[in-house]
Amino acid sequence: MPNNPLHVSLTPNIHFHHLPEVICRHLAEARQHICAAVCWFSHKDIFETLLARLRTGIRVELLLEYDTQNIRDDGLDFQQLIRLGGHLYAYLQAGLMHHKFALVDDRLLLTGSFNWTYNSNAENLLVTDDTTTMAAFREEFERQKAAASRIFNVRRTDAKVFSAFPLFENTQLQLSGLRKKVSGGAGVWIVRLDKLKADKNLIFRENCLPFDSAGLLRPYWAAYRMWDGNLFDEEIKGLQSKHPALALRNLRLWTQRMKIGDIVLVTEKRQSLVAIGVVQSYPQPFNGDRFSSFRDVQWVKVLTESPHLLGEPVSAQPVVRFGGSALRVLQEVLEKTNLF
Repeated sequence: MPNNPLHVSLTPNIHFHHLPEVICRHLAEARQHICAAVCWFSHKDIFETLLARLRTGIRVELLLEYDTQNIRDDGLDFQQLIRLGGHLYAYLQAGLMHHKFALVDDRLLLTGSFNWTYNSNAENLLVTDDTTTMAAFREEFERQKAAASRIFNVRRTDAKVFSAFPLFENTQLQLSGLRKKVSGGAGVWIVRLDKLKADKNLIFRENCLPFDSAGLLRPYWAAYRMWDGNLFDEEIKGLQSKHPALALRNLRLWTQRMKIGDIVLVTEKRQSLVAIGVVQSYPQPFNGDRFSSFRDVQWVKVLTESPHLLGEPVSAQPVVRFGGSALRVLQEVLEKTNLF
């Protein structure tokens, strides 16, 4: 950072528009090194700017939230960054490494709310050369880097499973939003707690739906740390000759047919509706003995004190597509409980 006693910090530049362009411009000015800690990174222009700096001999250190939002087949080629001499560090702890900042030559700090991704959110970016502020961010970068793992070979199977809950979905979904989901093709599922044999207190406290009490997926989770549909397809081939067709059918519903953004109607008995939720994650390993896996769920409405009686008959299976009118059910329940 500047050691010149005559150095005077500039007034911080604050940006609300064209943030990727601003970031690229400042990164392209690096002459010695770039240190960046970014939660999620998918913006190709910013990535290409880092690669261009590496090709000219600039040192680049990049610390990422090492999850399946970043490490995926259609994501950025972080292995190329490593091949060009970049240092990639993975944050693998349970919480989020939610930083979004970069230090350019220890003479400029870029920080703000903007993840280096494509999004239409209202975001901000602050650019400053204040030495005290830069020193604090440099110390934080070194602290996070020391707790992270340096990556030499990028493998999807090492990445944490990304879960959007509770960061991206509106936690108070309105009736109009749920109608739009159903009209837009979101699946609607019945999940029967009496058949699932799951503790409803756990479900509503932890915002999840556990499944696979038979433990069919335990070998999968022992082999892989993230959900991958292709890997699951290979795994399930070995299960077909060992387990009943119905158990495999239910497993496929939970893992392949049920999508993020689908709506779940949870019943205690066949027609006693006790909760409405929205699926928030891919399958994840469950920490416990009774189930192998779970899906994150955002509960829109919990009705355990006054269940709603569904008009349509409900299957005896623990999980099944809802065959009735989801729009009618949502209208009746949410209007009755004044959730607008």
